[in-house]
Amino acid sequence: MTKADINMREKWKEIQSEISSRGFIIYPHSILSTEGTALWPMEEGITRFLDLAQELDRKILYVDSSEFTSDYALDMLLISAPDSFDDYDVETVSECLEALGVRSSMEAKEYLKICKFYEGRIYQIRVEWVFEGIVHAYWRKSNWHKDIYVQAERVTELSEIMSL
Repeated sequence: MTKADINMREKWKEIQSEISSRGFIIYPHSILSTEGTALWPMEEGITRFLDLAQELDRKILYVDSSEFTSDYALDMLLISAPDSFDDYDVETVSECLEALGVRSSMEAKEYLKICKFYEGRIYQIRVEWVFEGIVHAYWRKSNWHKDIYVQAERVTELSEIMSL
């Protein structure tokens, strides 16, 4: 495990501990909406975010974390793909790379390597509460999440170049 990975696991445990020590009711899922959402600045930290929730007498928190999986790795490729992902009848990352025509490329091999390395690791933590119809959200992503997305884009860009 990398230091960043350990920090996300530690941060997740820290957040769970902080929430449970304050007596909030926890709903174990995220609201998953960006419309009408006020994103909390990371530099303010979780403590101040939870303080504000208590000051506003919020009792229910929506709390979730996400682990990187092979399904998510596939989704990242399909979202980056040059065509609509409805055009691809694939169930695995390998099938997708084959459909894109880049299975044996260095970019694809690197993508598979990165995905395997991060599989099962927390890449995102979400804590949310609602006040007067507005979702207040503390969302934290791992530093490595963006690297995987960039590699997925490299793979799909290569697919576009090769299809010219």
